[in-house]
Amino acid sequence: MKKKWKMYLLLILPWFSAAKLGKLSFLLYLPTIIFSNLVIALISELSRELKWWIVKNPIFPKFATDISFVFGPFTMINFWIFKLTYKRFWLYLLTNIGADYLFAYPLTTLAEKLGVYKMVRMSRKQLFFLSIAVAILNYLFQAKLIDPLRKKSY
Repeated sequence: MKKKWKMYLLLILPWFSAAKLGKLSFLLYLPTIIFSNLVIALISELSRELKWWIVKNPIFPKFATDISFVFGPFTMINFWIFKLTYKRFWLYLLTNIGADYLFAYPLTTLAEKLGVYKMVRMSRKQLFFLSIAVAILNYLFQAKLIDPLRKKSY
């Protein structure tokens, strides 16, 4: 428990912004966020097999998915980016490029220095492009699957 305090902070702190998100935005984008978290969980499973990165002191060591990251900052950043940019694809994409760049380069370096995770067989450039691909997949999921289902239900 003592070694995992950083992981618990990583999980909990981003959720303090949820109240500002609003109930409507939360419900509107929740299916896409769940989908995105599943995609990241699958990528994490691949990461374990291919040794792309190693999470140090995970909250749940038996899971390949870093629960603290996926359900903490990744989830909340996804909600906020969708809330602020959805229906303006180029703004959504540029915002994600900026966030993914920060994640892949300075934040990954910081995470390695803090002992949160370590990149092994995946470069930061590959992580950056993988993150952008996931962002585009999320947008397509919301626009092509979730939105049409909502329109049918009205």
